[in-house]
Amino acid sequence: MNNTIKEADILALRERVKGYLTGKRYAHTLAVEREACFLGKIYLPEKTAELRCAALLHDITKKCDLEKQLQYCSEFDIIVGDYDILSPKTFHAKTASALIKRDFPDYASDDIVSGVRWHTTGHDSMTVFEAIVYLADYIEDTRTFADCVALRKYFRVGLERGCDREELLTRTMIKSFDMTVRCLIEEGAPVDTDTITARSFYIKKLGLLTGTASAM
Repeated sequence: MNNTIKEADILALRERVKGYLTGKRYAHTLAVEREACFLGKIYLPEKTAELRCAALLHDITKKCDLEKQLQYCSEFDIIVGDYDILSPKTFHAKTASALIKRDFPDYASDDIVSGVRWHTTGHDSMTVFEAIVYLADYIEDTRTFADCVALRKYFRVGLERGCDREELLTRTMIKSFDMTVRCLIEEGAPVDTDTITARSFYIKKLGLLTGTASAM
């Protein structure tokens, strides 16, 4: 992994990922990059370049069908569980993070790989880097789903009001998981255990930040 990512590197990466994405997905990816940059300047200014790269790489296997996803899982020794088959939309986070190491080794830092790996489900003890990639994907400004719009507004209003930034990020993450779980239940779909543990992690964190047992 190149420890010094320059603007020229990011511009080159933008061009390279085009071949892995549909036109619509590429527009989304650029929007996630913008959002990751914005969030990075607030929470991890020293890692903004890496965050932008993670955003550009987060969906590089999204367009692959289930057969191709399973092929990647076999190739990269990714364990496939019952939940994966029932929720194939989560495959791309696992396969994309593995593909980075093969196709984009100059960008395969631990942060970038883990940011891509956990951008869909979250997991217990998420790092700030992982949270930024996850949230950038959720609230980027081209998202028009009601939950995405509502969460984006919640976060932006919190910033405008000068809320404590760590607490705001924590509350926003909890709300995102609440929305995800509710949608999955309404669809009759299984909820990934990593999402449940991620939500619990942030509820505990909020309790420590606010000195209360209640999350919201």
